[in-house]
Amino acid sequence: MKTSSRLKILAPATFAWGLFLAPAQAVTLDFNDINNLGVTLGGGMTWSSRGGGHLYNEYYHNDDQIFLPEPSTYVNSFQMNASPWKGYRGGQIGLIDVDARDANGVILWSQTLDLRPYTNWSNWLTVEVNVPNVAQLYFHAPGTDPHFHGFWPSIDNLVINQPVAAAATPEAVPEGGMTLGMFGMGLAGLVWLRRHK
Repeated sequence: MKTSSRLKILAPATFAWGLFLAPAQAVTLDFNDINNLGVTLGGGMTWSSRGGGHLYNEYYHNDDQIFLPEPSTYVNSFQMNASPWKGYRGGQIGLIDVDARDANGVILWSQTLDLRPYTNWSNWLTVEVNVPNVAQLYFHAPGTDPHFHGFWPSIDNLVINQPVAAAATPEAVPEGGMTLGMFGMGLAGLVWLRRHK
């Protein structure tokens, strides 16, 4: 009798634990809806609808930030263009420094991006990040030291929480496999419980 009582508790708990361990769902933030960006903007980061919804660095003398929905977000990639909106002509196109930071402001990833080849609105640079625990993306002002390039680059199609393939090692158990295993254990417990009732 005690065993049945324990299984009545264990099976649903195992099932719930499996659901809790499920990996976050991949999301592409396309910034098309100003009322539902999925991020918070900082510095001079601005939304524009000209040429499709996107973000851009409003002032080339100020640093700009994109704050992620969770401080432990996995950032896969995003796209950048040298122009602030479709049809814009002007500015001294050049380099911009970008980094990804955790909730404590520690830099987890950084890169200098050359946007000179990306002035056509149909040609965007895809920037691969692939770093977990990101709280913000930080865009250093391109108009200040060390680059002194006066332009307002755009950001679009930010991909977050896309599952990354696990390395093929005997110890590695993909999260999805673990979730399925826990789900299976919960179902098996329920079947056993029903048969022994």
